[in-house]
Amino acid sequence: MPPKPLRKRQWKSMLNRRISELIEAAREIAPETEVLIHEPFEEEDAVVEFIVPSEKFDEVDGVVTRKSTQIWWDDGFDIVV
Repeated sequence: MPPKPLRKRQWKSMLNRRISELIEAAREIAPETEVLIHEPFEEEDAVVEFIVPSEKFDEVDGVVTRKSTQIWWDDGFDIVV
């Protein structure tokens, strides 16, 4: 049975909120971060690409990877970064 429209909207709203949190975390470290959101490949909920200056890459990568893992544990969203 497909999800009810209200439940689907709530799910999408929560997913968008979590993606925004990832973007904010990256931009706290590197305000010039560019973000591309791609269509999921298979079973992922979202695919987010962060383009950051090379000198900030490791720091941003570490933060968004930890945060996306925490989101998966807390909410079950599989957000590939």
